[in-house]
Amino acid sequence: MQTPSGPRLDTTALAGWRKPLDRMRDDWQQFALSRRGRTLGALFALTFGALMLSPGAAPFPDLRNLAFDTYQTWLPRQRAAQPAVIIAVDDRSLARVGQWPWPRDTMARLLDRIAARKPAVIGIDILFAEPDRTSPDRIAGQFDRRDPALAAGLRRWPSHDASFADALARVPVVLAVIGTEKSVKGAGKGDVSGFPPARMIGPPPRLQAFAGSQRSLPQIDAAARGRGLVNAELDDGVVRSVPLVATIAGYPLLSFPLECLRVAANEPVFSVLSDRSAPFRVAIGDLVVPAQADGRLFVHYAGHQPARYLSAVDVLEGRDAPDQIAGRVALLGVTGQGLVDYQLTPNGERLPGVEVHAEVIEDVFDGSLLYRSAAAPGIEALCFGLLALLALAWVPRLSPLRSTLLYLGSAGLLLGGGVGAYAWQRQLLDPLTPLAGLSLLHLMLALVAWMAIERERRRLATNLAIEREAAARTAGELEAARRIQTGMLPRPERVLANETRAALFAHMHPAREVGGDLFDFFYLDQRRLFAVVGDVAGKGLAAALFMAVSKALTKSSSLRATGNLGQLLENINIELARDNPDELFVTLLAVVLDLDSGRLEYCNAGHEPLMLVRADGQVQVLDQGGGPPLCVFDYIGYDSASVALQPGDALALVSDGITEAMSPDGSLFGRVALSAVLRDASRAGGDVQDMGNQVLGQVAVFEAGVDPADDQTLLVLRWVGPAGEANRPGG
Repeated sequence: MQTPSGPRLDTTALAGWRKPLDRMRDDWQQFALSRRGRTLGALFALTFGALMLSPGAAPFPDLRNLAFDTYQTWLPRQRAAQPAVIIAVDDRSLARVGQWPWPRDTMARLLDRIAARKPAVIGIDILFAEPDRTSPDRIAGQFDRRDPALAAGLRRWPSHDASFADALARVPVVLAVIGTEKSVKGAGKGDVSGFPPARMIGPPPRLQAFAGSQRSLPQIDAAARGRGLVNAELDDGVVRSVPLVATIAGYPLLSFPLECLRVAANEPVFSVLSDRSAPFRVAIGDLVVPAQADGRLFVHYAGHQPARYLSAVDVLEGRDAPDQIAGRVALLGVTGQGLVDYQLTPNGERLPGVEVHAEVIEDVFDGSLLYRSAAAPGIEALCFGLLALLALAWVPRLSPLRSTLLYLGSAGLLLGGGVGAYAWQRQLLDPLTPLAGLSLLHLMLALVAWMAIERERRRLATNLAIEREAAARTAGELEAARRIQTGMLPRPERVLANETRAALFAHMHPAREVGGDLFDFFYLDQRRLFAVVGDVAGKGLAAALFMAVSKALTKSSSLRATGNLGQLLENINIELARDNPDELFVTLLAVVLDLDSGRLEYCNAGHEPLMLVRADGQVQVLDQGGGPPLCVFDYIGYDSASVALQPGDALALVSDGITEAMSPDGSLFGRVALSAVLRDASRAGGDVQDMGNQVLGQVAVFEAGVDPADDQTLLVLRWVGPAGEANRPGG
């Protein structure tokens, strides 16, 4: 494939550019080495410290999350009290009662069973957004025509939704509310009916805001005494924090755990306190819960606790112990496999959402709350600044061993301070971000020391010696690459040594020392011969390397392939495009010849078309099937085509270096001239060697001494006809 050749390299102009570049390099090294790297290190420390103090622009947020997660993994919360119990619709309940969702009359019976145990409140982490399809009034519609009397009788029965609403009205229940970015069907954007009154004291806080909400059916929702938000904060798929309070259409709403505590305490209102002199707080009666400035709470996890759980079927059938529910917050949720998304927690466990609610209730009840103060980024930046000053003052003076000990001591102070603040004060300080900055600073100072040594070493070498060494190395590498590339190409006398059913001629001449053309041929089995010609866009080492990869991948893929050539090229295209940073592409023409029957299958990926030379001299261009060059599109299909050969028919596979060979006046050899040469050579009755040599000879005459602009590749494959088993390879 021909590509426009660029202008020749002007070494004089290059030498002119080298001087200012060398001056820039020397100036940079002078700056880096000034005061033994202290100037560069101070500039880096100031920049990094400013990033640490920038709001919402932490240099390494993943490191901060890693620090907080490690705290919880190493030092999980110790569970002191058990204020919450989870009644789980688990796999055992589903196996005994039936698949989910259960009829609402069953849910009403379960609710009555829970209420009989006298819980402080019942929190239902389930959304009842659709009517019960098993309700008698819903079933009655199916019998209106077939049995009107039965339909009328069914309608006289109370609906399951009404029964469930009656059960809800008899006990203190909190239902789940899902905040949505926009209003959804069945949930009005501004619907805040039933939300408890809220007192906002202080400046308006920056709470998470939802435009609308998704709630249970109005009949069911109206029967509940409270409604709580069940949205979770996902950070890289991990639930590290939950909103304690957020706004729905501008109206404050408590989270599900806090709403359960409000209803249990029978408090009619709650307060949001955002005084500038104190942390953000949510007050429910005498209970005051501190949170982040945006209303979030970092969940302090104790981890999965089987003791929190009761199976719903045990409660429904009366096999539970009454004291397990009495006086506690009873959380009803679904935990059956496939029915609920388990949330990943910082300690690596996966918990259902209802257990996350239980963790929050225990955090509040025990007063074991995690908190990251507004001053935390400043404290972290101050620690980094002090240790950076220590490094700048002493690292350039110390030996490598003592510099390493200084770094290890600084790292120990940061890590110990972060762990201590978490263990004793439950404060979330990030030691890893300042440690990362400190590590980069120590590395920078070490690199400056190495640069000083390297600068002295470079003064011992002259520019002339470097240039001569580079020239000699390049010449040797190109010669070695040429030998390796030509050695990779197969030879017909070896591959087809004992073959009487076919004959083959192969030739490849690179336009430079190495080229981007390729060819290959080998047996797929005893009766099928595979041949391929390809052309990588461009020339030189990059094209040669990509040619080697393409050739190796084509052979390995074809020997494993079970489909047609179109599927093979599609798979090769996917593999080549996967690791192709320079976005090279390659054209490919592949054929499979059945040596016993003469059936030919071919597929062309943007290459010069296959030319069929009949025994009587007629030349036919086979341009069916195929697709674009490989690596142009990551995923694209290719179609193969087939044709039947007659004994004596030949195939010509060429690269565009043959058809686009250029004469001194700039004209191209062309496909018409190639067809004429193939026709004359076939009628002359010569073998494939004669046919190939005639093509190459005519191209050389046409070029008349002009250096080829592109690599030239030619394969001539003739099917002689079927032969006996004794003549087959390996026969």
